[in-house]
Amino acid sequence: MNVQDTFDQIEENIMDLLARIDDGDEAALEDLKKLKKYITELSDMLSVVDESDDLESIRKKFDELSKKFDDFLMAIVKVVG
Repeated sequence: MNVQDTFDQIEENIMDLLARIDDGDEAALEDLKKLKKYITELSDMLSVVDESDDLESIRKKFDELSKKFDDFLMAIVKVVG
């Protein structure tokens, strides 16, 4: 699956959710809220990627973020007990 196929699938899912919401499906509204959260998180994660990055530089950035997150979790464990 390429990126365009992924975007097309996301668009189809959003359109389906909107149609279900229009029909009064409350579960679809909750699904749309979840989708918004996931897209926001994905956007935040991808904000560290620059146009000039290649796969290796992206991998290094994500490795560094992972290390910082692990350090953060260890600090929380120390504080909480």
